Amino acid sequence: MSVLALGGAQAAHGHARPGASVCSVPGLVSHRGYWDGTVENTLGAFEQALDEGSPSIELDVRFTRDHHPVLMHDDLVDRTTTGTGRVADMTLAQFRELRTADGQRPPTLSETLELLRGGVEELLVELKEVPDARDLRSLQGAYRRSDAYGWASLMSFSTAAMEAVKSVPARKGLLSNTAPRLSLARKFSYVGVRHDSLTSALAREYLKYGVAVYAWTPNDEDAWRRLADYGVDRVITDETPAYLEWAHETCLP
Repeated sequence: MSVLALGGAQAAHGHARPGASVCSVPGLVSHRGYWDGTVENTLGAFEQALDEGSPSIELDVRFTRDHHPVLMHDDLVDRTTTGTGRVADMTLAQFRELRTADGQRPPTLSETLELLRGGVEELLVELKEVPDARDLRSLQGAYRRSDAYGWASLMSFSTAAMEAVKSVPARKGLLSNTAPRLSLARKFSYVGVRHDSLTSALAREYLKYGVAVYAWTPNDEDAWRRLADYGVDRVITDETPAYLEWAHETCLP
């Protein structure tokens, strides 16, 4: 759970000012950035999320043919850019020629880490594929250059992907459509579970054994309220401004 300090448009989760009114609500993570008028997984989306007051951001990483980590959710670039084809078939130079519908260039992970360094409480980096040895070296280089180990965690639905990046000294999370067994969950700093697969009992069990609980992707007040009651640590949502508004209203003294 995060502490919401009231009294400003960008009230901080996790840090209360002396004398501020506080209450506990799940921390906010902006899913792929901020979606209203911007394309997901872009620098513009992340800047908009930060401007709205989001403390944390989630993004998706794939690797180019020449082993550079870049931001793209889908295997194909067709949905979010004017180009076509698979990320894995493109060189970095070809990837950088792409443009989104709003004219942005899909960024590399390195560019994103540099933008967000010092500006986010936590960055959730989801690996969409299992990195090979050369992918891993590039990933390690991006983290090292931005000193991102302490604030940019790595997560995936794939246990093989998480095994491949075990040498990166960052927090690790396991994503799942259904709640993973406790023996597996305890190998990670947190679990990211589809919000409607969580129950109060499951959340309590994870938390009892020191596994933080992140819920994806609840987008309405009923879900946020339920997850707050469960004691969930963070919610990963598409609705950044609405969540912040709900959190402030919930925490009014």
